[in-house]
Amino acid sequence: MSGQETEFTLAKIRRKWIDFFHRHDHEQAQSASLIPAGDPTLLFTTAGMVQFKSYFAGTSRPPHPRLSSIQKCLRTTDLEEVGQTDRHCTFFEMLGNFSFGDYFKFEAIDLAWEFSLQELGLDPDRIYVTVYLDDDEAADYWHNTIGLPRTHITKLGKADNWWGPAGETGACGPCSELYLDRGEQVCTCADKQACQPGNDCERFMEYWNLVFNQFHQDAQGQLTPLPQTGIDTGAGLERLAALLNNKSSVYDTDEMARIIVRIEELSSELRSDGKKLQYDPAHNPAPFRVITDHVRAATFSIADGIYPDNTGRGYVIRRIIRRALLFARELGIHTTILHRLVPKVIEIYKPFYANLAERQAEIEECIRLEEERFLRTLDHGMQYWESFLADHQKRAANQFDGQAAFVLYDTYGFPLEMTKELALKNGLVLDQSGYDQAMQAQQERSRSNAAWQDWQLPADLGLPKDFATSFSGYQAMESKGSIQGLVSMDGRRVDELQSGESGLVILDESVFYPEGGGQLGDQGTLQNDTALFAVSDCRKINGITVHIGELKSGVLKPTDTVTAVVDQDRRQALTRHHSATHLLNAALRTHLGEHVGQTGSLVAPESLRFDFSHPERMTEEQIGQVEASVLQAIQAAEPVQASVMPKADAQKLGAVAAFGEKYGDEVRVVQMGPQGGLSLEFCGGCHVANTGDIQYFHIVREASPGAGNRRIEALAGNAVLAWSRAEIAQILAEIEDFHQQAKGVTGSNTADYEKLTVPTSLGAATTRQIEQDPTAVQSVARELLLTRQRLDEARKELVRYQKKQSQAAASSLLEGVDEILDQAELVGDTRVITIQVESASADALRQLADKLREKSRNVVFLGACSAPKVLLLFAADKAAIQSGVHCGNLIKAVAPLVGGGGGGRPDMAQAGG
Repeated sequence: MSGQETEFTLAKIRRKWIDFFHRHDHEQAQSASLIPAGDPTLLFTTAGMVQFKSYFAGTSRPPHPRLSSIQKCLRTTDLEEVGQTDRHCTFFEMLGNFSFGDYFKFEAIDLAWEFSLQELGLDPDRIYVTVYLDDDEAADYWHNTIGLPRTHITKLGKADNWWGPAGETGACGPCSELYLDRGEQVCTCADKQACQPGNDCERFMEYWNLVFNQFHQDAQGQLTPLPQTGIDTGAGLERLAALLNNKSSVYDTDEMARIIVRIEELSSELRSDGKKLQYDPAHNPAPFRVITDHVRAATFSIADGIYPDNTGRGYVIRRIIRRALLFARELGIHTTILHRLVPKVIEIYKPFYANLAERQAEIEECIRLEEERFLRTLDHGMQYWESFLADHQKRAANQFDGQAAFVLYDTYGFPLEMTKELALKNGLVLDQSGYDQAMQAQQERSRSNAAWQDWQLPADLGLPKDFATSFSGYQAMESKGSIQGLVSMDGRRVDELQSGESGLVILDESVFYPEGGGQLGDQGTLQNDTALFAVSDCRKINGITVHIGELKSGVLKPTDTVTAVVDQDRRQALTRHHSATHLLNAALRTHLGEHVGQTGSLVAPESLRFDFSHPERMTEEQIGQVEASVLQAIQAAEPVQASVMPKADAQKLGAVAAFGEKYGDEVRVVQMGPQGGLSLEFCGGCHVANTGDIQYFHIVREASPGAGNRRIEALAGNAVLAWSRAEIAQILAEIEDFHQQAKGVTGSNTADYEKLTVPTSLGAATTRQIEQDPTAVQSVARELLLTRQRLDEARKELVRYQKKQSQAAASSLLEGVDEILDQAELVGDTRVITIQVESASADALRQLADKLREKSRNVVFLGACSAPKVLLLFAADKAAIQSGVHCGNLIKAVAPLVGGGGGGRPDMAQAGG
């Protein structure tokens, strides 16, 4: 390396990158969220180009034809490798420079070469490159213009030198990768002379990938030339720093090394023996590296609104946190540690990622709660391990069941290696094939459950570059529009849709609101004199509104004019729930604190769901206060107004933004009440004209979708009345059923029956109370809760009453044991007693059988009861069993005679019918 600085810190490399590409007319783009905005094909932002996919596709215009970025990324495809290798990470930063129809292959190579030599000081004799096997153009340019020897240029196939798309669809193309030769001394190949870039050994380390985007890949894998070529490059910041500083591992670079030092400091405090551990890359690297990487991933993810959960993105973060804690145990740390590392992570990264410091308290609390939850689960899991082990030992098995290993992994977070090791210590070999089958079945379920619907527009649609559908639906419910394009359900451009076919219709103007901001898309019809298209959903793709549905009659072609008609009742229900969501958000911030931030939202016609950041369960009092605040805002009947303004002006007003949403320079702000006194939010959705139009509101449920996150499910408008009617009808029906059951049990004993009746003030007129006074919903909800509690207690009381009656019946039966014995019949050497009793429980029959066996040996007893169904029971003592009696077999033979079934042991068996 020539002219190398004393140390290339990551901060210094970031600055060099920004300055270099600024000098070469690249506009700096800010790092996007780890949640890909508007891209349902990806769980996480996995590369720098993710936020620019629409620019490469040509469906939207970039702010500048040349961009550069430093993008935070999260990849979990090689999660099990993290800690085992020198360079694998889940969280990392990607340096990138991009061109959209501006420069292409040759200038991208020139920029990479100049930066490598002039800014990084790399030795050109140590730089090697790979190119796609058919890309002679790139290979020749590297040799003829840059001057690389042919021996430094390797051609590789699609697996190595073809990149993309990010997700199922998008831009892709051949690529050229730059490698640095770390020297023959690190080569692990058998034939060191044959070693070349692309091998698995550590000699040649890739540090930069130049992607020459030329194609769009659709969901079927077909390639279509892009309207314009583009450049997408990526250089891993941590890997680059390791190379520049002659570090063998990315974990030895300056920023991650500081986290490892903090782990060392905490080890003496958190270990039971007080011993301070030292990180040794040669002997104990894995635990330190896993904890370092995973706490970074969790910190950045939670800062971007991704909370530990049981599904989707949240499940990945939960798994990362759990994996880190398992590796902490290898350091003798059996308590929480990650949340105590968060301050160090934020101290290191806040100069470049300011939002980390703003959310530090929330991140720490969320990780702490998740750690505590898992440690409790892990202790429970060890009990299951012991149970599984005892079962294997009892069966004298020599293999540990693969399905059991998978349960330990999937439910309790045990790494497979941990289960293997525990099994081997106990003389068992893991059934790997059984484990793999269980894992495959789970992956198939996950793919099925997490199947994203990815609507993509074909590259050959032919729309103008700046085309965007004009939305006129804030006020109107009907409009005329001209068809600009038709797309089949499999993503192909088509020239017409015929009756019975489903597809996507694009109009120049539409009143249909496309799904966004949590609000579901509109439904309705597109129609003209000859055709009727039923719209089942509406989405927006890069500014273009697509109407998804089925052509019920006629034929549709591009340039046809149609009338777009929105389902007004459904839209009205949506607007009520959306406006109620804004009032709910404001009420939560008032009663819980300003830390509350929206982390998710669903606005449907039937209900609303609102996820928000809060560390603990809401109390009943808080829920009541929040609900009352929303009801007060509705009764205030204040106007709801929307206006478009510069984003900076909206922020000055104090408008609340939904975290993770992508906003442009101009934003729409929805104000409820004077100066937004009831609610003031960024929002592009549909709303009522006056808060009074919401009519009714009720919180149905408060729960947690993940640590540090709460969820409220609520109803607005007519849905509240429908809920009231349904809940009242349900509880009254249950009470009536219970009363009938109680009458059957108590019979003619009126006094006993009256003690079991369930009082309630609920009735058919109750819903009218809410119609007359919307705040009455709170008293109705309280009465529903009290009535439910009364019914539950009455059911328990009935069980106690039945048990008391059963005990009385059993006592009566036991008093007649001597008389029953006198009726015994001798069959061979065995005395057989057969008796039928009325209104006796199975427990009473068992008590009688036991008493009879005590008083007389060699007894087989058959009991039957018909209140309200038949109960059969056989019992035998040891002598009878030795003579060949098997009660289980007897009951199987007799039970079908009463239309029932059952079974049991040789000494006792029972059946019902």
